[in-house]
Amino acid sequence: MSQATTYVVIANWNGKEQLQTCLKSFFTHTLSPECKVIVVDNASTDGSTEMLQEKFPDVELIANVENTGFSRANNQGIQCALANDAKYVLLLNNDVEIVDGNWLETLISVLESDIKIGIVGCKLLYPNGKIQHAGGIINLTGGHNRGECEEDVGKYDTIDFPKFVTGAVLLIRSEVIRKIGFLDEGFTPLYYEDVDWCVRAGLYGYKVAYSPNPTIIHRCGSSANKLNQEMKMFYLHRSFIRFFLLNFQFTDILKRISKFEIRMAIGCLIGRSQNKKIMLTLRFDASNRLMLFYKAWLSNLQNLKNILTLRKQRFDLHAS
Repeated sequence: MSQATTYVVIANWNGKEQLQTCLKSFFTHTLSPECKVIVVDNASTDGSTEMLQEKFPDVELIANVENTGFSRANNQGIQCALANDAKYVLLLNNDVEIVDGNWLETLISVLESDIKIGIVGCKLLYPNGKIQHAGGIINLTGGHNRGECEEDVGKYDTIDFPKFVTGAVLLIRSEVIRKIGFLDEGFTPLYYEDVDWCVRAGLYGYKVAYSPNPTIIHRCGSSANKLNQEMKMFYLHRSFIRFFLLNFQFTDILKRISKFEIRMAIGCLIGRSQNKKIMLTLRFDASNRLMLFYKAWLSNLQNLKNILTLRKQRFDLHAS
């Protein structure tokens, strides 16, 4: 690959149609010649790679022989970008559509407005025009998109510094990656790796910026939607457990467990009854729900040594 200032990394898994729309909008609205695109395909079987080779031959393709998940696939692209001396790396989901001709220049200008800004994201809208993401907040219940499903009436039209921005559109300085490391592959296959990256950048003294411009369309969750609801919730829960064990203070971990994890475990067994005379009833799928809850915790407990090592590194860094 020839050198470029910005390398765009797109992870793809059986998203042929979304990817084609994304790349078409990208090349239509991206004016900078110093920009290269890397697509990391996770063993798609829907003709994604053939479509890329036919319609977008200038895109660098990394074709995996298996689905490695979001963080590993993006890390492959990031490694390629760093090897080619990229100044910036942009993570871009395959289900976004760019509609602003100056979108990349706008993001870079925000990043360059303050040397302390290490990561920048922007406003994402659902196709119906409602907000999908306007920066993110983190609390005991999880990481949440500000403004989600709200009408876009100007409430989030100023640059500010939230806890995180989504990896659907995330621009980061290469120097930041070299300091804080790659996406944590412990979150494989998906969820919370982008939130964790932003939190880690903060520990190193970098700001995470949200910009209301550009505005980008996001058909949220195209890859995740290939999973059934049960598995989506399992992976979401498993990844959030890893996230709060890595990043929360011990007192907040205890609060999370006592206020929410125990309640979730009980909720696996008991649900509200439609019979007004009986308030609560045993769930018909209680055993399956409880098994998934158990597996989400077991996966993290089996990796607890690694989690505690990473946690110590982070909190030592924060203390210094």
